[in-house]
Amino acid sequence: MTKHLLIMLLALFIAACQSNPDKAAAKLDDNSGDGIISAAERKATPDGREILATGRRMTLIEKEIIPGSCWDYIDTVYDRAGYPRGQRKTVFKGSKNRGPYADIGLVQPGDWLYYINHQYGGVEHSAIFVGWEDPAHKKALMLSYGGENRKKPARYSDYDLSNIYQIIRPAGQQERYAQN
Repeated sequence: MTKHLLIMLLALFIAACQSNPDKAAAKLDDNSGDGIISAAERKATPDGREILATGRRMTLIEKEIIPGSCWDYIDTVYDRAGYPRGQRKTVFKGSKNRGPYADIGLVQPGDWLYYINHQYGGVEHSAIFVGWEDPAHKKALMLSYGGENRKKPARYSDYDLSNIYQIIRPAGQQERYAQN
């Protein structure tokens, strides 16, 4: 029984970690020319736009693998976008286990979010927020890096953001969205 459960969990884990480049490409630019990734970059503040563009370049064009965890990857994206540690601010901080959890209205494209990853056993995870796919159900597209020595680049994936417990963004970012 335990062996079967272990095999099932392993199969689920492998399936959950797969990346689908065609799906990411569709999110970048659907038939209308208004894919969620492109739209997020247009709507983002200048700081958020720079973070999203840097992450997209590292992920879809250069297919970079950064040694370390999700944290190390996002730290690298922020550094390369021109926002090293001294130029970031925490705009919300709760606790993973006790909350409070952020209101989704605080979240902006390019934000570095810490949240409970409900799709992966309730562990903590951090990723870069791209855009809402279904805000009513707190489902969003995130730029996520698995780390754990997987030797795979980051990917765009859907996540349940019901439990965001920290939000970080560039320190100079003031405006909600750039004017179109």
